[in-house]
Amino acid sequence: MQTTSSPTSATPSSDYKAVPFFGWSIMAILFIAAGFASQATAGDTSTAFYQYSLATGTIVIYAIIVGLTFLIGRPYPDTRRAIGLNAFRWKWVGIAIGLIIGVLVVGALLEPILHGGEEQGLAPDEWDPDRAGAFIVNGIVISTIVPFTEELFFRGLGIRALGFLGATAAVVITALVFGLSHGIPGALPPLILFGLALGWVRLRSDSIWPGVLAHGTYNALGVLVIYLQVAY
Repeated sequence: MQTTSSPTSATPSSDYKAVPFFGWSIMAILFIAAGFASQATAGDTSTAFYQYSLATGTIVIYAIIVGLTFLIGRPYPDTRRAIGLNAFRWKWVGIAIGLIIGVLVVGALLEPILHGGEEQGLAPDEWDPDRAGAFIVNGIVISTIVPFTEELFFRGLGIRALGFLGATAAVVITALVFGLSHGIPGALPPLILFGLALGWVRLRSDSIWPGVLAHGTYNALGVLVIYLQVAY
């Protein structure tokens, strides 16, 4: 990556475009509905990490989301730049990771009260070495494809499409939608903090890449914690 940054990165373009705004808003509502629906109908997900179908399903769904994100962003003269696929200064990766570590600490402090991790319920009950391959594949997908897609949609297109409301409003709204889209009430406070932190980094760096790398690190650490919990 290059190491340049826009001098006006703290203030995203405020031009209103109907297609990006309404397109993103409709997808945001669908994200939230799907998040709560999946949690309500999930059943026993303790073996999800041992099934290749989790990875393949995620890849297909998130590929569609990426495609729709680019399609909705087409009204902008330079779609890639508008949705945050820009060069960045590497210092923002460190800042983003530092903020996410802070979110992890807050989440850990709130876990005994909110039980957000228990509600998600993806951690297997025990380690199964015969299905380690599926566990690794799912871990890679969750640490790469998921962060890229979510940052592209929420912090990339979302903050640009809502930019006409003001930078603060765009960050807050996208953070709320990001938190609600997981469908886990107990995890809502740390998820919103997560969205606020990476939304701010997206504004300051004028790029989603620092957030993608920080988000990927966060998810990878989560997968590692799951492994350590069940394997030892």
